[in-house]
Amino acid sequence: MDYALLKRRIRGAAIEVFDPEHRSLCEDLIWNGRKPALKPRYVVRAACVEDVQLAVRFAAANGLTASPRGGGHHFTGIALNADVVIDVGGLDHLHVDLPSATAALGPGVTNTRLAAALDRQGLAFPVGHCATVPLSGYLLGGGVGWNSGEWGIACFSVIGADVVMADGELVHVAEDNHPDILWALRGAGPEFFGIVVNYRVRLQPAPKAIMTSVRVYPPSEARKVGEWAELAMACAPAHLEFTVKISAPPPEANAPAGAFVLAAIATVFSKSERDAHQVLDAFFAKAPDGAVQSVDVMPTPFGALYDLTSVSTPKGKRYAVDTLWSDGSFSEILTTLAAHYGARPSLDSFALAALYSPLANRPGDAAFSRIGKAFASVYTIWDGEGDDEANMSWLRQTMTALEPLSTGTYVGESDLERSGRPVTPHSPSAALKLATLKARHDPQGLFQPRTGTLAAHSPAA
Repeated sequence: MDYALLKRRIRGAAIEVFDPEHRSLCEDLIWNGRKPALKPRYVVRAACVEDVQLAVRFAAANGLTASPRGGGHHFTGIALNADVVIDVGGLDHLHVDLPSATAALGPGVTNTRLAAALDRQGLAFPVGHCATVPLSGYLLGGGVGWNSGEWGIACFSVIGADVVMADGELVHVAEDNHPDILWALRGAGPEFFGIVVNYRVRLQPAPKAIMTSVRVYPPSEARKVGEWAELAMACAPAHLEFTVKISAPPPEANAPAGAFVLAAIATVFSKSERDAHQVLDAFFAKAPDGAVQSVDVMPTPFGALYDLTSVSTPKGKRYAVDTLWSDGSFSEILTTLAAHYGARPSLDSFALAALYSPLANRPGDAAFSRIGKAFASVYTIWDGEGDDEANMSWLRQTMTALEPLSTGTYVGESDLERSGRPVTPHSPSAALKLATLKARHDPQGLFQPRTGTLAAHSPAA
């Protein structure tokens, strides 16, 4: 199949590198303001499953690599790291089956759209913390979402999928049909050897009350906050989500330049308002003195949660992000983050450190094979290309300081440009199984990424 035949047969659109709109289209496909150095030779915007199959067969027939693109939200721009980019963002069907509490979802369905649609029907799903991220890469990477302590990592709610394989065939995957492919799509991330065009997921009853309370501390209290949080979370139920956000204070605080605070944020996904209040009151009962601000228990339905989180990640900025799982001291994680945060080159950057209840839902056997009692992420955010090196260096220095505490990283928010890192998103046994499955299902390396994405603009690790 040549390019002319591809263009005639697809219902969507195909753009090649010589087309005038190619460059701007590639820029628009990546959410990050920091764009990849390499551009694909072809972009196929799929309007249906058959378009995806045609694009894969075109790539295979011409010895080209292929990559799916859902929302372009991975901060390394991995979606453009192939000869043929297949944009599945238009596959955004959303069908809920109430009797079975399941749904069929296109890869282009966003977190906020899914949360709103399910809430209207009294159902829920562990959707991601970023409103505009679609399910495509979110579920492939594992899916660390809202209330994952109770509902589990999102990929383990995937009960089936429709996948276009490297030969262009459409395979229906379930626990009893191609279970090896289902094992892999639960957390393989960019190592997956196919393109998911439909997810079938298990849903949860919607919480009757989602409530949040906050205590804000100066950085000098990092150790005390960490020690208290470890003790408090040891007795907390699985449906309590706890995160410390390290960031600059709001502009209205009139704080000195470079100042920052630690916001201890607890959100409970509860069966009643009474239960929510009881859980939050018990959790904060022995919180350290010294809070500079307290926010009493307030209702935070999913729409409000997304309003709160979206403020920190405006589109158009330049981003780099890295993460770690840890079973180490939460206090040490916080103090290490606080010690490095003051040296950030950009005041827009922030860090998150989450701590799970010992009652949290643990993952099963899947490609998603790294987890810990704590999760930390550092979001480096800046404006100009001239500041790339300073911000990337700060991010990597901060993560290097945390590595002795790490049990692994989360592929959905990993610095994949960094070479030679000692922690990986997959356990050794899972990585070996993934490599074996890739060799079996994609022997020609159709979905093997090219080298040289954003790393071309970044200092060496």
